[in-house]
Amino acid sequence: MSTKFMYERLLKCQQEQKLVAIYTVREADYFEAGYIEALTASDVMFRARRADGYEEGFVVLPLEMVYRIEIDTAFLKTAELLAKQLGQPRSPAFFDKAPNKKHSLFEIAVDHVYQNEEIAVIEILGDEAQVAGIIVGSDYEGLEVSLVTDEGRPDGTCWIKKEDIIAVRFGGSVEQDMMQKLRKQAR
Repeated sequence: MSTKFMYERLLKCQQEQKLVAIYTVREADYFEAGYIEALTASDVMFRARRADGYEEGFVVLPLEMVYRIEIDTAFLKTAELLAKQLGQPRSPAFFDKAPNKKHSLFEIAVDHVYQNEEIAVIEILGDEAQVAGIIVGSDYEGLEVSLVTDEGRPDGTCWIKKEDIIAVRFGGSVEQDMMQKLRKQAR
């Protein structure tokens, strides 16, 4: 499946700094809103914006999963208005310099989370449950994740094939809350 069409539209939205609704699940009328941080030939990274106007960390997903995007809808305009009223401006960019189109945003995000020992939420193809934890190992084919519960307790280890990962989320309130609880329990 060609990603050129969506790549070009998302690139334009990034250049114009548009809040974008990104649809990836065809079975549900569900989307995530965000500002495009970076775009490559294979994936997209965006800073998520919730309906209530608050930022919600970063999401990286394969470009081939994006089948529909929208801009300037009433929902998106309301989220932007709420952000302005809440004093929730856009945070500084994740990248000082945009990555090359041939780079993998997924690998950049995994490396960032791994190096900073942050909690990430990983979505897996065909699995409704998400994996949450700290990436403790990464190689060409897979990830090793030290699992963390919603309550911030360690919960074993998991290995995931990279080819089955459909999204990586990090830096949001959910992940930060889990990290605070984990640190509290470690004391």
